Amino acid sequence: MRLAVAATIAVVVGFCAIDAAFVVQERPSTVALCTAMACFAGILATQLIHSFPRLVPLPPRARYATLGLQAVLSFVPYFFFGQAFIGMPPLLAASMLLVLPPVTAWPLFTAVTAGNVAVVFLLGDGYDIAWLGVEMLMNTLIVFGLSKLTDLVAEVHRSRTELTRLAVTTERLRFARDLHDLLGYSLSTITLKCELANRLVPRDTTRAQHELTEILHTSRQALADVRTVARGYRQMNLADEAETARTTLAATQIHTTLRIDSRPLPPDVDTVLATVLREGLTNMLRHSKAEHCAITTTHTKDTIRLHLTNDGAAGQPDRGPADSDSGSGLGNLTTRVARLGGTVTARHADDWFHLTAELPLRPERPGGDSERGQRRPRPVQQPATLAPRTATTLVVAALCAYLFQGATYMYQSKFPAEKLTWAVVTLTAGVLLQARQSFPRVPSSRPLRHPLATLTAQIALSFVPYAVFGAYWWGLPGLVAGTALLILPRATAWTVFGTADLLNLAILWDLGLHNFVTLLYIGCMAPMTGLVVFGLSRLKDLVVEVHRSRAELTRLAVTTERLRFARDLHDLLGYSLSTITLKCELANRLVPRDTTRAQQELAEILHTSRQALADVRTVARGYRQMSLADEAKAAHSMLTATGIRTTVDVTDTTLPTDTDTVLATVLREGLTNVLRHSKAEHCAISTAQAGGAIVLRLANDGASTATTAPSLTDQGSGIGNLTTRVSRLGGSLTAHHEDDWFHLTARIPLPVPATAGA
Repeated sequence: MRLAVAATIAVVVGFCAIDAAFVVQERPSTVALCTAMACFAGILATQLIHSFPRLVPLPPRARYATLGLQAVLSFVPYFFFGQAFIGMPPLLAASMLLVLPPVTAWPLFTAVTAGNVAVVFLLGDGYDIAWLGVEMLMNTLIVFGLSKLTDLVAEVHRSRTELTRLAVTTERLRFARDLHDLLGYSLSTITLKCELANRLVPRDTTRAQHELTEILHTSRQALADVRTVARGYRQMNLADEAETARTTLAATQIHTTLRIDSRPLPPDVDTVLATVLREGLTNMLRHSKAEHCAITTTHTKDTIRLHLTNDGAAGQPDRGPADSDSGSGLGNLTTRVARLGGTVTARHADDWFHLTAELPLRPERPGGDSERGQRRPRPVQQPATLAPRTATTLVVAALCAYLFQGATYMYQSKFPAEKLTWAVVTLTAGVLLQARQSFPRVPSSRPLRHPLATLTAQIALSFVPYAVFGAYWWGLPGLVAGTALLILPRATAWTVFGTADLLNLAILWDLGLHNFVTLLYIGCMAPMTGLVVFGLSRLKDLVVEVHRSRAELTRLAVTTERLRFARDLHDLLGYSLSTITLKCELANRLVPRDTTRAQQELAEILHTSRQALADVRTVARGYRQMSLADEAKAAHSMLTATGIRTTVDVTDTTLPTDTDTVLATVLREGLTNVLRHSKAEHCAISTAQAGGAIVLRLANDGASTATTAPSLTDQGSGIGNLTTRVSRLGGSLTAHHEDDWFHLTARIPLPVPATAGA
């Protein structure tokens, strides 16, 4: 960005300096000279305002006023200073392209160019009209191109930032879908089996224990699914999912007909169909009272169809067609199946509910992988890909214009045809070498391996022809300067840059060119040419580099989102699923000897599974407010039920929402570790305010069985995540062993109350 600004300012100042030298050459009066300098200053100021709109933020109408002022300052001085202001209308034309809409800008650009040529023609000072037209067009495009590329780099930043936001949103939606598809089925199954086991406990303890074993297996699978979703990928198998469905439905006394073709399927098709089956069964278990269910697949040459039906439609509300924009359920299936070129239909017929998914065996995935296809929305990419193409066009246009100007100048020298031809060939060779330096990696050719050799050849083509063509040689010192800036270290490059310009001026002086203004013109144009070539070439590379770096930032943003989901999954669902597992084992032991207590535990499992389902929706939305006081009460109930004597001393203090949620999460994660990693018999939970902070302490006497304290720095999940969350609020988290007790302490500063009257 700074490079673009510096190059633009240098070129604009150079144009003004050249014309100011022509004014000084006319030896005007002091008043006229001051007036001319004021005009140049005004033109420079308005041009910079138009080239860098963020420099002086102005409303659109004010920019029209500054554009009008620049028009007056560009043309009125012609009546007083003649062709000394010949270089100012190109700046005006560039401003029109920058400020006005294209429909208006291009006609006015044409009018300004024609008007400038007409004024010069009427003044009749011997200017070549073709030369003037090309020079004005080139100068206009140079100023416009440098200014516009500066804006385009900023636009690339904005568009890629938006792309990053969209990628994160897509990742969040993907997690929401996978959470619903994977965990919704498991938690629904746990809920259903809890209700069934609760009814079986008084009359069939063996069957009840079997159901509890199934619940235990399902809860462990759900924990595995949590880790799978956190990693971001899970391949599923339709045949395995169908067999699991048969077992589950048989346990719930739903008569099931299963006809699944065993032929292998493409992995993505297999996974999506397994997801459709799982989601269909989840909806059936939640929303219907089915007694019969049929699951079938049908193969054709190019497609596979999965058909799931049940007779519970009479008690199931008509859900209508699946909404592809919905947050979960059948709407998600429509989106996932559509990405592979398939369709999903859901309908009621004669008290039966029919869910059908049909996919091609060779899935079509426009835009890439089915899970990544949304990562680069096309409307966001278009502004980003525009900048390199525009820069390339401007570099080529500038080089062509320099070649035309040089050839025209040589033509005016009246050289013989053969000598003129060699001059044009030499100029063309120099420009082509510059093009090779500006585009070192052209797709159709090999990368440029010896840029220093090319620079040496440019130096030779720039200065040796003076021996043949004399002072009429146009010279290529500007291209030498531009190449030096492109390929040499900074200090060496600027040395070559200045040396090439001074050497060119020295040769011209030695050949008899002693006109000060002409030397000043050549002395300014060579560095300006170098800056233009270097600026446009480097900006082209810069925009490409911005693309790469922003793409990496997008990837890192998505990775951060995955880590956030992994943390929330572990913090919220890990506790619930660990509780379900623990209580299932406890209830399984209680069934033969204490059915009443077993039913109480099953009721707790049912409540926890429903809470886990709510947590799934919460994590999918990306936010959950928790209460430390409520979490402490739940912890006391749960630990007491497991035989752990628990002391709770949590002050009833209103805490900031973020602090309350983080402390509740710390407590939940700490209790998860107590249940998983220790054989505690006593547990103490307390809070206190000290030194302007709230302190939560969790201690248990199970440390003798743990060899080390959990890591506070591991960013994968668990306690390590809590360190990050607590530190974001300016707090600290410590964990240590002391006298066979494990202590976990979280300290978070509280906001300072506002002073009355402040």
